[in-house]
Amino acid sequence: MPLPLRAALLLASLSLSVTLLGCGGAGTSSAPTATTPAAQAQALEDTLMAHHDRAMNQTEQLFELKAKLTAAKAPAATAPVLAKMQAADQAMMNWMHHYQAPDSTAPAPQRLTYLQAQRQQLAGIEQRLRGAIDSANATLHQLPAPAVTTPAAPAKK
Repeated sequence: MPLPLRAALLLASLSLSVTLLGCGGAGTSSAPTATTPAAQAQALEDTLMAHHDRAMNQTEQLFELKAKLTAAKAPAATAPVLAKMQAADQAMMNWMHHYQAPDSTAPAPQRLTYLQAQRQQLAGIEQRLRGAIDSANATLHQLPAPAVTTPAAPAKK
């Protein structure tokens, strides 16, 4: 992902976090912070980028677990999990290839609608990634420990 897009997404995430923190929790008597639709869109975009970064970290975990499962050489036990991992990774890659940061000059309500839909999609992908990671870890724990081979003693003459 290009650095400017990632930076923009991270910035948007931080803005949303600040906005959410300033709103007060349920049951408080503080008035909600008034923000413009443009500020809301920017905050939502920032949150979306934070979700993206978390999903990318999960993708890295998938690659590490895939290597361990492949090294286990137990195709019958690992094939379904590897397929689940591949599907989760593919969903993430598809999302990244199709995501288009909204034009900052577009109307804020239009940006908000798009970003909300993207946030929902990415939340689903994060769940798939987490499920694949959990399945991989569970499978690794169920596999028998690799056999330890010891060198044969030299033959006596």
